[in-house]
Amino acid sequence: MPQGEAFWNPYRMVPIRQNITRSSPVTDEKFTGRSGIIYCTLENLTLLFVGKNRKDNTRFLTRAGRAVIPGSSLKGALRSLAEIAGGGCWVTNPREGCNSVQQLCITCRMFGMLERGPRARVHKGKISIGDALIREANPAIQQVEILLTTPSTKHTPFYLTPTTGNFDGLCRKLYFHQPHRRHSVPEIPQSIRQSMHPHIQRLYALAPGQHFDFTINFSNLTEEELTLLIYVLALEDNVVVNIGDGPNRLTLRGPLRHKIGYGKPLGMGSCHITINRLVYHSEPHTRFASLQATGETDYEGEALQTVISRLTKNIVQDNSLTMQHLRKMLVWDENDPRVFHYPDHHWFQTEANQRKQLKNI
Repeated sequence: MPQGEAFWNPYRMVPIRQNITRSSPVTDEKFTGRSGIIYCTLENLTLLFVGKNRKDNTRFLTRAGRAVIPGSSLKGALRSLAEIAGGGCWVTNPREGCNSVQQLCITCRMFGMLERGPRARVHKGKISIGDALIREANPAIQQVEILLTTPSTKHTPFYLTPTTGNFDGLCRKLYFHQPHRRHSVPEIPQSIRQSMHPHIQRLYALAPGQHFDFTINFSNLTEEELTLLIYVLALEDNVVVNIGDGPNRLTLRGPLRHKIGYGKPLGMGSCHITINRLVYHSEPHTRFASLQATGETDYEGEALQTVISRLTKNIVQDNSLTMQHLRKMLVWDENDPRVFHYPDHHWFQTEANQRKQLKNI
């Protein structure tokens, strides 16, 4: 993806929204806003891997013999998208993250926040995401070999914010989908393989087409917060984006899809999350007045799609630079002709490349 090269880097920096609005969060005892449950299915479109632990990071994480994606992993992926689409803070950055539980951005109100310091207070958030358990009794496993690399010095020109041209942190790193790599990862050069490189690792990943079911419980969400949650789950079904400019401009069409798990730069982890059912709990005075009549409102099928369309309409119609870049990163076009890989060591050592930036998208 460096300028003047035929290949594309696997990642790009997405500019964030400049204004972060903060307010006091609504806590559990208030019983206001929307509360309910969302039932979801995740299908992996490319190879998928979530490791067990540091001691055994070659096998997929399991529980009672079934592959599982931790709810914490799903929460992290969804929160990252919500920070971009919803204008949330960069929670892990001490300079930019929220620093008081009394004044929180939209994503900290939704997903939770921990203050820093010896008397740190906690806002636990209003969203609880369960672990995603695989549906298939005998999922297809595919063995792949990948080359692990040790952390290296960042090539600063690759990390400039597209809208400012500066290394100012006003952007977030996302990885492109690589539809042509449904069942494969980049081959390890023969010269490295023959040298028995210590960073070659064999993984037992899940082949495309496996299904995971999970639920999300939410409470006291405002309309704005519910809208953002539904959007980062459902995303968009049909977008058209133009990548680059001039005679080399590339037009891509397709839905937006998620990236989850290990090996994102290698094309792994592309997933499709589907909302199957949305249940709204009734008002507290109705919900807790009877053990039989819950008064819940249940949406499935066409009625559910109508609710999703209504809730996400404003974000879908948002054509800000942030959303334009986000769509260009998340679009899944099976005819995408681009070749993705990192520049090799010699590229970075060449003086002519020292100041090369990434191609415009």
